[in-house]
Amino acid sequence: MKRKFGNKKLKKAAAPLATAVFIIVAVIFVWDVWIRGHVHQLASDCEIHFIDVGQGDSTLILTDDASVLVDAGPTDAAEETVRYIRGYTDSIDYMILTHPHEDHIGGAVKVINNLQVENVIMTDASNDVVTFSRLIGVIEDSGVRVIEAQVGNTYDADGIVLQILAPLADFGDFNEYSVVTRVEYGDVSLILTGDAESRSEGLMLETYTAGELDADILKLGHHGSHTSSTPEFLAAVSPRWSIASCGRNNPYGHPHQQTLDRTRELGIPVLRTDEMGSIIFATDGEDLWLVQD
Repeated sequence: MKRKFGNKKLKKAAAPLATAVFIIVAVIFVWDVWIRGHVHQLASDCEIHFIDVGQGDSTLILTDDASVLVDAGPTDAAEETVRYIRGYTDSIDYMILTHPHEDHIGGAVKVINNLQVENVIMTDASNDVVTFSRLIGVIEDSGVRVIEAQVGNTYDADGIVLQILAPLADFGDFNEYSVVTRVEYGDVSLILTGDAESRSEGLMLETYTAGELDADILKLGHHGSHTSSTPEFLAAVSPRWSIASCGRNNPYGHPHQQTLDRTRELGIPVLRTDEMGSIIFATDGEDLWLVQD
């Protein structure tokens, strides 16, 4: 009798529990459908997003059929970074991780765990920190294809052409060993420098012609640090806009006044994520314009 009595109480409790589970599952399903139906529409054939990740870097480049992510910001902004990206796409064709510093790779684990990442491009540099070890473990478990960054290699994702410009030498420094990428979409181009500093910039000046470095947008190296963006490099790239990806009131003082002075002397506007939030450009492959989101 006691056994039967206990079963009856369990059956009575199970009914509302099953109803609650059904409601939760239904809400999740409806929410997912709503999200997918409200993905942002691109302002043109291609968009370039310098995502506000605080003190770090993350750049998303999109067409209707492809997406490229260069760096994934710091760990403490990972959830917001993934949420931002998923507002536009649920897959990444190429993720370039410029160098193994936390403010560039910290969000990569959540990106891989929450989006369909096909390829990761990175150097052979390794960092003896938990963030990097965790990233390597997730990459191995996920089966993502890893491509070692090699100067001169090019990749195409629905017209987004990626060319690896650097690193051209190993200076024994993670920043100077950053992957530098030239991105082209039609006649529009940008250069993404990671944290590359003056020695890497100097080698690029020796290796490439002015035409090979000239670009419409330059992401200033090392968040606008004075150790990057030499006058010679800025003059060679001669961008219409430059971007400083940095956090509000960051302890490093990025972007440094020396860098702001150099860009001002050359007439190059500096757009800052610490002041503007995420910065979005749109292009049809010929014209390029800043999107007021």
